[in-house]
Amino acid sequence: MSFKETSGGSRVERKKEETRKKIMAVAMTLIKRQGFDTTTMEQIAREADIAKGTLYNYFPVKEAIIDEFIKRSFREKNPDRMQQCREMPDTRSRMILIFSELMEGVQAGKEFFEKYLVYRMQNMVSFRVGESEKSGFYLIASKIIELGQKNGEIRKDLPLYILEDLLEFAFIEVVKQFYFDPDKFNASKAIEQCVDLFIYAVRPED
Repeated sequence: MSFKETSGGSRVERKKEETRKKIMAVAMTLIKRQGFDTTTMEQIAREADIAKGTLYNYFPVKEAIIDEFIKRSFREKNPDRMQQCREMPDTRSRMILIFSELMEGVQAGKEFFEKYLVYRMQNMVSFRVGESEKSGFYLIASKIIELGQKNGEIRKDLPLYILEDLLEFAFIEVVKQFYFDPDKFNASKAIEQCVDLFIYAVRPED
């Protein structure tokens, strides 16, 4: 491959990334301003100044835009979260720290996070989630599991993906309690209950 081809390929990828970022920025602005259901793909394409077909090439549905936005947000914040986890003494404290921080984001973006959660659950149930499609949550989940196994708190005989899924479902259970009854939701209580259930399920056998 010539330098020209390599350089050209890089330019194409940079252009795609710029378009992807523009779509996400426009979509999230519209959704936050007027609501998810009111915002249409046609409106997003118009505001982003791209053809509707181009938009669908990048994101097949609005939920996919939110999914990508949240994944990137996770990845941007994960280095700090990784360091925080290393400084915590045990798995329980790590999970409570991360779940508490994430729930603040859920409560701040209640409407669009609900759409994201449903979209992710649909993909998980249909077994369409590959490595490249996993949420950024899996990065921090993997670190929590790794540290827990080193401390002897988490069993080592189960595949990593099972432990990651269990940890994510523990968080999803917290989120579900919030959506079921937001007025009576007690974040600390819900988080501690679900964290303790996870720890009980994955503790090493005596």
